[in-house]
Amino acid sequence: MLRAPLAASEPRVNPSPSPDTGAPASDSGGTAAPRLLEAGAGASWWGEAWSIFRAAPFEWIAVVVVYAIVSIILSFVPVVGGIAGTVLAPVFAGGVMLGCDGLARGQPLSVGCLFEGFRGGHFAPLLVLGLLWIGILVLIALVVVAGALLALGPGGVAALMRAADSMSFDLASIDYAALLSAGMTFAVLSAIALVLTAVAASAYWFAPALVVLNGEPPLAALRASFVASWVNVGAFLIYGLIGVGLALAASIPVLLGWLVVGPMTAASAYAGWRTIFGRPA
Repeated sequence: MLRAPLAASEPRVNPSPSPDTGAPASDSGGTAAPRLLEAGAGASWWGEAWSIFRAAPFEWIAVVVVYAIVSIILSFVPVVGGIAGTVLAPVFAGGVMLGCDGLARGQPLSVGCLFEGFRGGHFAPLLVLGLLWIGILVLIALVVVAGALLALGPGGVAALMRAADSMSFDLASIDYAALLSAGMTFAVLSAIALVLTAVAASAYWFAPALVVLNGEPPLAALRASFVASWVNVGAFLIYGLIGVGLALAASIPVLLGWLVVGPMTAASAYAGWRTIFGRPA
């Protein structure tokens, strides 16, 4: 279902820079330089996200449902399905960013925005971004696994395997010291993995929008997103705290709240991109 452009009485969202006005000043490499925002800006991203959702609620819910169906179908494809879902995530995200931007400019939103990243010149750079993203995730996994093997050592791994094997037979023969050591090792490695994932996520967060709305190459988009996220770490802390609360609330009613919080999360990424890289309100 298509909506007419936003009427004056309907929720308004702030548009991105038009081609003739440009984005913020670029650095020497041609990449848009991120703005430094106050910490309270993180809360305003959720406020703008709510306005974006209210502008076309049924269409946004339809986008979530269609994306969920596509993800479920891909998950049933052995081996390559999960890989394809991860690689194509930035392509879908880029389409959603285009949908947010079109809605902000008064254009109607449709479920088709989900597939806009597959069209025109957007697909190739978004696909490269997806390949870079899965490469980063694989690298993090390798670092964690290698760290576990180095921390435990051959003797620790062997003791852990013996303990796991003995659990189904004789509890008295379990090497509890080895289990405790392994547990502490995995706790530390889990914390390291969490930090690495947060760093990787900061590089990815604005990247799809930067590719489709700023025309940035994938690597430059990752770099600009990383810099913008850490320059505005205060805003991201406030944004993240609110996001955790919304995620918990959305999960209570049999995950149905994600029909609203899902689109709002995508819209909040657009709002963050607009205030950091686009035209100020």
